[in-house]
Amino acid sequence: MQTQLDDQTKQFYRARQDLIEQDGWRDLVEELKNLEEIYNKLDSIESDKDLWFAKGQLSILRQVIALEATTKQAVEELDI
Repeated sequence: MQTQLDDQTKQFYRARQDLIEQDGWRDLVEELKNLEEIYNKLDSIESDKDLWFAKGQLSILRQVIALEATTKQAVEELDI
């Protein structure tokens, strides 16, 4: 069972690496970074509700933007 899990994990990270090496992925990350700059401006926040919405948006954007770095770190740590 452990070998199957290891193979599945390797396959998962190889597919993830294939994804982040695509030009479309790089374009998406650039667009998300632009959105991050927009949502990071406090002058557009008028209420607590807007603040929490912007905070959630930033959290999601940062997770997707960091996907490449976290994938590379996991691949390195798992020696895949």
